Amino acid sequence: MFNNFKYLVREGLRNTWVNRLMSLASVGVLVCCLVLMGTAALVSVNLSHIMTWLEEQNVVMVYLNTTVSGSNAKITEEQARQKILSVENVDKNNIEFISKEEGFDSLMSRFDEKLKIIDSLGDTSDILPDAFRVSFEDPTRYETTVQQLKNLDIVYTVRDNREYAKKLMGIKNAVTVIGVGIVGLMLVISLFIITNTIKLTMYVRKLEISIMKSVGATDWFIRMPFLVEGITIGLVSGIIAFILVAYIYSAATSAISSVLSSGALPLMSMVGWLLLAFLGSGILSGAIGSLVSIRKYLKDDGGVSGD
Repeated sequence: MFNNFKYLVREGLRNTWVNRLMSLASVGVLVCCLVLMGTAALVSVNLSHIMTWLEEQNVVMVYLNTTVSGSNAKITEEQARQKILSVENVDKNNIEFISKEEGFDSLMSRFDEKLKIIDSLGDTSDILPDAFRVSFEDPTRYETTVQQLKNLDIVYTVRDNREYAKKLMGIKNAVTVIGVGIVGLMLVISLFIITNTIKLTMYVRKLEISIMKSVGATDWFIRMPFLVEGITIGLVSGIIAFILVAYIYSAATSAISSVLSSGALPLMSMVGWLLLAFLGSGILSGAIGSLVSIRKYLKDDGGVSGD
């Protein structure tokens, strides 16, 4: 029994090598499919992570429409602070003033070279307004408190993180829909190519298969080498796709982290299930493609598919 299994596996691997051009084409298309699928999944997971982080934040930025710092201050910082503290639910122990100069310096340090052209314009003191970073005592009254802050006469706008979360939800839904459509199309194409790769192998070994059937070989004995061939193609595709996606994700992580303070999920926290997903998807695609092609061949050739 074990010798038969070794023989069938060896034949499957040999078939993969003999038809290496078609096998390479199958690997290429399946890798593209898996990379797209993995990228869409990682984008979706990270958007969910960022949305959760944003929704959990109990902090808003309150931008003022009047100057409270510098020589041309219209009201004092303390007066502005007291007006904001007059809003119920504002945490008196967690309110921080950020002058327009500090805000601009923080912006420049985050984007570094990208905003050097702005710095070269000269006086940048009026680019950003003065602001307060405000926390709330009761997060359940978040929406009401934000609206009350917006109604203050000294307030220009309130940056509400939950608005970003809503926008991210729209992006996530779009990525999901587009990703599913592209992956579905690529999966159909990859299955088509894998099926034709296996069919080519069967055509080359047509006489050998007929002899095996005439001496009593079961359909599953005939199927096994082709199943091994399909699984090999899927396994190789899964490994290559995982390496590519891991590299792309690692390169993108630093860029995401520089824009969003919550950062992207670390690759190591997902590497286990990500590798399993790639290997499983690749093997399943290869197995389905080979089983579909060999079943149709055996049925057309008079085989007993349930044997």
